[in-house]
Amino acid sequence: MAADYATLVDLKAHWSGLPAADEDDATQKLHEASIEVRGNYPDVDQRITVAVADGGMDPDIPKLVVCRMVKRAMDITEDAPTAGFESVQFGSGPFSMGGKVLNPDGNLYLTAADKRLLGKSRPRRQAWTIRPGG
Repeated sequence: MAADYATLVDLKAHWSGLPAADEDDATQKLHEASIEVRGNYPDVDQRITVAVADGGMDPDIPKLVVCRMVKRAMDITEDAPTAGFESVQFGSGPFSMGGKVLNPDGNLYLTAADKRLLGKSRPRRQAWTIRPGG
């Protein structure tokens, strides 16, 4: 079993408001978030072992991502609605839409910013052309 990217000490440094009563749950979620990152970005462990100057990854990056994931999952207010959207925005031209989705179940997920930080693992899609007769 691979080591988790962040510890409870790391999470407390990231989120000073972590309730003491939730520390066991937080430890489990840190483990699950590490599994999620490793599943989506299987080369992160290998990139951590390579020097940053040689294209490797700073180990603080997956640590930060995992801490963010756990904080999002656990930072649920008591008076929050049970499901759906907290706010929704629409536009018309040139087509804009946005909103904030609630996470009442405390699910772990990666945001677009988290995915950009972890980067490189997923191959970039490229446009290509088929040449006739060739």
